Amino acid sequence: MSRLKASGTVFIATWLLHTADHIRRTSALTSDGVLWAGTVAAIVAAVALTLIFTDHPLAPFAVVTAFGSVAVGTAATHLAPSWGYFSEPLVFGSATDRWAIAAAVPEMVAASWLAWRGLQIVRANNFQIAGSAHLPISTSGEATHNDGA
Repeated sequence: MSRLKASGTVFIATWLLHTADHIRRTSALTSDGVLWAGTVAAIVAAVALTLIFTDHPLAPFAVVTAFGSVAVGTAATHLAPSWGYFSEPLVFGSATDRWAIAAAVPEMVAASWLAWRGLQIVRANNFQIAGSAHLPISTSGEATHNDGA
């Protein structure tokens, strides 16, 4: 299994943990904005994960975009003080317990790590799409540039 697939598997586990915590706390405690933002993030993540597990040449680019956004969005939603419709603070002025923080933070870390792994692959491929005439497909994170030698 490639490093990108392994990181994707870790993200899935942390996403399940975070989602289970939302279910545990019931959706009545979560605003509509947070529920919709989380649903959109889950769909975007599912598309990027599908690209990873099918070894699609665009997977590293999708991973950087999708999981970078998930990491920043989840952190803005849960770690910042209350700031609006898409906010559900778990640290500042929160009515939730410590389990909510313990469930959300690993997902943020896993999403950040996955975005970083994707960026490493994109950079190793000189920002070119893998699978082109000069670049074989690789999601392992190692440079795959082929100079024809």
